Amino acid sequence: MTLSDHSLTPPTGHRHPDAARLQQILDLLPHPVMLFRPDHTVEYANAEARRQYGEPQHGPCHQYIHGSSQPCDDDKPCPRQQVIEWRKPVTSEQTCTDSFGQQRFFEITLAPLFNAQGELDGLLETHHDVTTRRQEAQRLQLLQGHLTELAHRDSLTGLANRRYLELKLDTLAKDNTARLCALLFLDLDRFKAINDVHGHVIGDRVLSTMAARLRGVVRTSDLLIRVGGDEFAVLLENTNESGARAVANKIITTLASPVDGLSLPNSVSASVGITLFTSGSVMPRDILTQADSAMYRAKRRGGNDRELIRL
Repeated sequence: MTLSDHSLTPPTGHRHPDAARLQQILDLLPHPVMLFRPDHTVEYANAEARRQYGEPQHGPCHQYIHGSSQPCDDDKPCPRQQVIEWRKPVTSEQTCTDSFGQQRFFEITLAPLFNAQGELDGLLETHHDVTTRRQEAQRLQLLQGHLTELAHRDSLTGLANRRYLELKLDTLAKDNTARLCALLFLDLDRFKAINDVHGHVIGDRVLSTMAARLRGVVRTSDLLIRVGGDEFAVLLENTNESGARAVANKIITTLASPVDGLSLPNSVSASVGITLFTSGSVMPRDILTQADSAMYRAKRRGGNDRELIRL
């Protein structure tokens, strides 16, 4: 006797010894095993399936497994219908709610059963609980995302770091939409004097203060970066020359104000180098090099100034 006989108990009511042994084996399995008719109605469920979904009442699969009175109406193809049409096993992953109301993830395997004439007369369905595996994968993904965030974030100011800027410039180098962008590369004038007089702890506080001021200058769509030391950068996308110059002027004005509560020396200024470029046409290294060179030209003029170059 096989499961293709539709029932482990024949119509006479007398259980065949092989069927009784098969029933014991199936009930000992730690995962749900069910038998469905070709019309998708449930005919048999082992002990674990009954524990999770209740006693089978020969109802349709959506009612027994999902507790729904309506057939599945999502965009995914029905795996049971696929088995009937393809006449071969199908494996998929589904979310189910067990009889305790808990959401669980299952790897569903369905296999066709044929009678002696080669006609499909049943579907054997097994559920392997992969909830723990999915949860671990989700936790790992969150951890990887957190680690990636830390790798691209400056620990002192919370701004993006140079590595993230380089990745963003790589992306823009592959962007063929020909958008006008600008990289503003700035260095704090006279910051060394603050570090020398007040020490590195106060110097770090001043850097954090400058970072906060920069946040108030740029748009939320702009990328603000601490490149390293007392160097910062701002990446403007979808801008123009007048817009880039305007942002540079705001930066110079905003950073020049004295730091509250700090004795002399208590202020810095900024030298800003601006590289104006079109996405998809310039290599990242050239953008960084030219912005850095323009910044140093502004600094050589005494600082508190800006210099623009168009690539």
